Amino acid sequence: MKIKEKKFPHFKHIKKISRYRGIFDTRLNKIRLDANERVSGFERKFLNLIKKKITSTHLIAYPEIEKLYDLFAKRFKLHRENFLITSGSDAGIRHCFELIVKPNKKIISINPTFGMVDVYSKLFMAKQIKVGFDNELKLDFKKLLNSINKTVSMVILANPNSPTGTIINKKNILKILNKAKKNNCFVVVDEAYYGFYNKSVIKLIKRFSNLIVLRTFSKAYGLAGCRAGLVITNRNLSEQLYKFRPMYEINSIAVLMIKEIFKNDKIINKYTRETNLGKKFLIKNLKKMNLKHYPTYTNFILVDFKNSHNQKKVFQFLNKKKILVRNPPNIKACKNYIRITLGPTKIMKKLVNSLKKVALN
Repeated sequence: MKIKEKKFPHFKHIKKISRYRGIFDTRLNKIRLDANERVSGFERKFLNLIKKKITSTHLIAYPEIEKLYDLFAKRFKLHRENFLITSGSDAGIRHCFELIVKPNKKIISINPTFGMVDVYSKLFMAKQIKVGFDNELKLDFKKLLNSINKTVSMVILANPNSPTGTIINKKNILKILNKAKKNNCFVVVDEAYYGFYNKSVIKLIKRFSNLIVLRTFSKAYGLAGCRAGLVITNRNLSEQLYKFRPMYEINSIAVLMIKEIFKNDKIINKYTRETNLGKKFLIKNLKKMNLKHYPTYTNFILVDFKNSHNQKKVFQFLNKKKILVRNPPNIKACKNYIRITLGPTKIMKKLVNSLKKVALN
């Protein structure tokens, strides 16, 4: 049955939004340097431990999530009511839109940034003020700060930002928080890449009642397949955001994985340490190949291949070698770049060996 638009006028703005279906071809048999996931597997000892703990109950019973809140309270030295567990940090972003943003109200965001910010802005009919970068990937901070006023409902910042890998330092975040507080505006700071950049604003939730911090288990924790995230804020805001949660925040396997990974900090510490070593190895070899890169504060790097012909050639060659990489940020200064997820040295060696075989102009 075809739905008539006249009866459902609220469909009009949704019809203008483009969402693309996922890639049909599997990525799982390739070297995945395109999505900023953990790129090497967990050790067999840890996997065997998980396998032993999975029972039929994890599949047939509804998830028991409440004990995770106590785990987070202990880990972050906060109260359990300061948290909301979410299905990835993108669900946390959605809950912030659901609570804070009304149709035709303004929000401020970085451009480009995590793609779901643009999607939710359109779905919730927000008037989006986008703050971009110059040719040296410096954020127009003056515009961002000057744009905050009483007509703005929310400022959303990924720090570090994806896909640029850039940061806003604490001094400037404090300026944003102070001005936003004066104008009754909320500030959402997405710390998805915490672990690769270890400066956080979580402690500021006690000082700023307008601050909401997001975390994910997809990056440094390496649990992208579990789709788990976290909202951290003051009790009042958390209580309101909690009302928007689904019946169960995450599934039983994700609950189990988070509990076990929290018992094994050495796994995360080892992987981030190995990734940083892999980053140094890659940068050293990029210099030998006379390829420039833009320094980032994440588990990915932006590499300049000088012209579009080289860029296309590298993409095609790596694809044949089953090495997946990503297009650069949609910024003029990065038009000939490729975004590459970082990992341990043994994986970066495979990338470097392939890059050395491409004849660049």
